[in-house]
Amino acid sequence: MKKSAIVVFDIDGTLTDSVGVHQDAFAETLESFGFPDLNTDWASYRHHTDSGIFAEAWERAGFAGAADVTALEARFTPRFHAAAARRPIAEISGAAGLLSALEDTPWAVAFATGSLADAARAKLAVTGCDTDTAILVTASEFHTREAIVAAAVDRVRQAHGIEPGGRVVSVGDGLWDLTTARALRLAFIGIATGAKADALRRADPACALHRDLSAGLAILGRAG
Repeated sequence: MKKSAIVVFDIDGTLTDSVGVHQDAFAETLESFGFPDLNTDWASYRHHTDSGIFAEAWERAGFAGAADVTALEARFTPRFHAAAARRPIAEISGAAGLLSALEDTPWAVAFATGSLADAARAKLAVTGCDTDTAILVTASEFHTREAIVAAAVDRVRQAHGIEPGGRVVSVGDGLWDLTTARALRLAFIGIATGAKADALRRADPACALHRDLSAGLAILGRAG
């Protein structure tokens, strides 16, 4: 089917219940670099991405040279897989069904995440997504959420020959996802409960919110 609209999904907390596993492995990885007084309040960093946090922690520590994302990923990947083996990752309810249903619609799908690439592919696999063909942009390439999401939109447009000006919707679970969507002038749908949902409502009372993805394709009709 000809694609004419774009939906960009965050992964952690949006498609997969993987935030805790990811953050535990990430904290352990950063500690292995010997950062003095490491701040593990990830939301306090300028960029809510693995590579952005690493670069800022490196800068704060006054370490020589530039932060090496390749070195970060080499240490993080085995720790992430070990953590996921102890606490298997599940999909957010409805994720696999929604991604499958989107294949036969005018919606073209891309994935944009603040996670490093190998872990992101492992999480997507939980939803049944073909990670070899998926359009996926991660923190292995860019430090900022804006750059990650913008690149995902550009790549899915090119892949499907979609002209600029069509509908683009971002789906995410965090305040940073909403902020990024607003900065890029994209429609936004929040997938959140509890404190995360409250934070999204405070930031944008008109924000379309769902507890999970069990409503399927219907959620794409509610984005502002």
